[in-house]
Amino acid sequence: MQNASTDSIIMLMKKRTSSVCPIVYSLDIWGDPWSLIILRDVLIHNKRYYREFLASRERISTNILSARLQSLTEAGLLVKIEGVSNRAQTMYRPTQKALDLFPVVFAIMHWGLKYNPNTDMSIPIMQELTTNEKGLEQRLLQNFDDITS
Repeated sequence: MQNASTDSIIMLMKKRTSSVCPIVYSLDIWGDPWSLIILRDVLIHNKRYYREFLASRERISTNILSARLQSLTEAGLLVKIEGVSNRAQTMYRPTQKALDLFPVVFAIMHWGLKYNPNTDMSIPIMQELTTNEKGLEQRLLQNFDDITS
């Protein structure tokens, strides 16, 4: 987990001049661990609300969660939909730009499955990833039928 000074360094790094390298560009947007965890939660677990992100087992702190949600929104990966009567109803939904990350998220998951001996293979999504990745992607994309390119 990151501390506040590490978090500040990462945020400063994200302010650098745009790179011509596609890897640097990508990592500047979603390359820190917390951003990837939030994207995982949105894309794989269909989380939408601040409280749902806070409930993730990784236990992200509120200040980091707020900063990452703002950063992902500014980068065009999430859309923030304000709650009508209170902030607890504010929702975050992925954009097409985020949905296009499914192959990347799956590739990272495959890599982790291969090298992490602690992966819990009893989790249904892990089994589905290894046996029917295309079907898994199609099933997950159904959660986002309301999103158009």
